Amino acid sequence: MKKPIINFYRLLRITGVFSLGLLFLASCDDDDNGGDMPDPEPTQNIVEIAQGDDRFEVLVDALGSADLVTALSGAGPFTVFAPTDAAFEALIASTDGVDELEDISQASLTQILQYHVANGKVLAADLMDGQTVPTLFSGNSLTIGVSASGVTVNGADVVAADVEATNGVIHIINEVLIPDGFVIELAPQTIAEIASGNESLSLLVDALERVPSLLDAAGDETATLTVFAPTNDAFAALLTTLTDATGNTFEGLDDVPDYVLERVLEYHILGSAKTAAELADSEETLEGSSISVDGTVINGSANVVADLVDISASNGVVHVIDAVLVPSFILNSLNTVLEPAIFDAEGRFTTLVAAVETAELAGALTDADATLTVFAPTNDAFTAYIDASDFADASELLASDMLGDILLYHVLGATVPSSAIVEGASSAPTLYEDDDEDEIGEVVYISNNGDDGIFLNGGPQVIIADLEEGNGVVHAINGVLVPPMNSITEIVVASAGADAPEFTLLLAALQTADDTDSDLVELLDGDGTYTVFAPTDAAFIAAGFADVAAVEAADPATLRSILLYHVVQGAVFSTDLASGAVTTVGGGDITVNVADPVTIADLNADSADATVTSVNILATNGVVHIIDQVLLPE
Repeated sequence: MKKPIINFYRLLRITGVFSLGLLFLASCDDDDNGGDMPDPEPTQNIVEIAQGDDRFEVLVDALGSADLVTALSGAGPFTVFAPTDAAFEALIASTDGVDELEDISQASLTQILQYHVANGKVLAADLMDGQTVPTLFSGNSLTIGVSASGVTVNGADVVAADVEATNGVIHIINEVLIPDGFVIELAPQTIAEIASGNESLSLLVDALERVPSLLDAAGDETATLTVFAPTNDAFAALLTTLTDATGNTFEGLDDVPDYVLERVLEYHILGSAKTAAELADSEETLEGSSISVDGTVINGSANVVADLVDISASNGVVHVIDAVLVPSFILNSLNTVLEPAIFDAEGRFTTLVAAVETAELAGALTDADATLTVFAPTNDAFTAYIDASDFADASELLASDMLGDILLYHVLGATVPSSAIVEGASSAPTLYEDDDEDEIGEVVYISNNGDDGIFLNGGPQVIIADLEEGNGVVHAINGVLVPPMNSITEIVVASAGADAPEFTLLLAALQTADDTDSDLVELLDGDGTYTVFAPTDAAFIAAGFADVAAVEAADPATLRSILLYHVVQGAVFSTDLASGAVTTVGGGDITVNVADPVTIADLNADSADATVTSVNILATNGVVHIIDQVLLPE
């Protein structure tokens, strides 16, 4: 029995499979000693063996990426020449553009792995020098080398052989095998990865990082986008243009407000993937407006870089361009009264900007031939207005039919810097037009209180003055101006009919006093401008008028005299009030004491002073302040 053992040992030595020979020798020795120890049958398939061996972590990942796990877990049998992790690391290090396995395209990775698999179970003892082994990569075979130094496959060493599995056998090799002439294709990169890998697009990447939602979209494998990618030189030219146009210094992208940057970036992105040949003459962008396409020229000025067109990405197409595209809404705002709101560094006017765009008023505000004054509410001002109104949120306000009227009520048709606003009370016509031909209700009332500030309609204050632009001036304000819709009389009538009425007895008094020669209801509904200190129902009751019947039973002339004693000529807002005597329409004086609270004394020594409980209820013909006592003339 010894000679056969020696011959087979030599064969094992020739094939380099020492481990198998030693096992066989041990087996024969056991036979000589009467032992009986056959090799155990394998219990795991090829994939399971690889998964349990820490030398094949990369191979296991590769099988998953190439979707070959199921195939190599099947019945087979297969022969697998399995590269170690070190073998894969060497391939990655030697392949340009590959830093990790994921950088190889799935198609190339699948073909490479198929090139390591043969149908059938071929043990090391069955291999012969010069033998070719067809692989699962169709049309490609492996070449076996057998020599005194061991077994090779395409020149790669077999470092361990005959690892048997339930569905075949594994031979471990120290290189990843690549067919002659095979070109490893790189996995398509996302748009974000393409931009990150191009030094000339580094500013684009910086810009995208400022807008996380767009950066996420550019890196989303499931997205389908077309991106016109401006070069660094293009962004540098934009900064120069903005500096020249606005008078502000734009040294870098950090100086571009978030709102502007986001809209500019959105203007470079289409919601579908299109090569240059597929682009239409006009394409709608994510920003909402369209770009024009004429061959390789975008918007008549930006050129697609010749050798950087149709860059394929895993989530779309990239075209590199030599200029930054700017939406017309932003471009046309430069050096106009719309510019301060759009380019505010702190983004305090984004609601106003959205409102202007929604109401389609940008054209009027960017008219170079116009002369305008804009009172610009901040975002906080709009929030406060919405909270105090019937609007549920900003979107409901933007959808309102009132939006255009509200905005136009903030605009004067002349340039009025703060230096031109006279000290004290004044008014100015706005671009808002009500339904009346007499223009009542179309003015805004201005209170210039010197060092104490400038106020509008007794409420909103100018917080930033004199932002001068080519077609006017902008004053930022901390409140929203709402054009009046009702006259003084209509306000009284509406309150009297409300669920919690305040002016039931006041309305009865006005109607009763109309029995005299002059109609007070008509007076307070007409063309004049008045200030009314309006007593509540509780005030009338305290004055001895228990109910409507008591008011109607009173002398009309007496009621007229009392009511006119509550009316002052002109619009006097809380910001205009000063301590001292004020002459009423009825002829007598009332005495105002500006304190906290504001009180009013009449000429009747027995009367208690009235407290002003609510102020600045704007009417089309003046203003109403609510008081808690009826004022009585002498």
